[in-house]
Amino acid sequence: MKEDLLIGELSRRVDLPAQTVRYYERLGLLDPPRRTASQYRIYSSEAEHRLRFIQQAKRFGLSLDEIKRLIKIRTEGAAPCADLKTMVKQHLDELDQHIQEMLVLRQELAQRYERIESVLSKPSAASIEDSCGGKICQLIERDDICGNQQG
Repeated sequence: MKEDLLIGELSRRVDLPAQTVRYYERLGLLDPPRRTASQYRIYSSEAEHRLRFIQQAKRFGLSLDEIKRLIKIRTEGAAPCADLKTMVKQHLDELDQHIQEMLVLRQELAQRYERIESVLSKPSAASIEDSCGGKICQLIERDDICGNQQG
């Protein structure tokens, strides 16, 4: 037995705002629902299943475009599992690269902090004024504080 759902009931069942359901429909992630005579959207249980699939796929780190691609592959009769594997591997590789970049940034920032701490820990008030001089803040403007010594 097919259950027909108005958008409010569907959105409550899948814990998504009705606006998101309509957005997914506009993107083509959901088939257009039937309409009542007064133009209310009527969704089938298949729409509920599709929305739950989208939520699960997002937990894999997939974009809506990637999810749409998987759905399209399935509706064309093929299994999208190999494509999913490729997508997840690409996300893992990008995440690994981002982690490495963040580790390098963290190290650079820690070194800059240590240099700033060293400059500001000097007891001389003139030293702080000299360090914080410049057009805005000499601690940023001075290359040697930033670790970018040139020349």
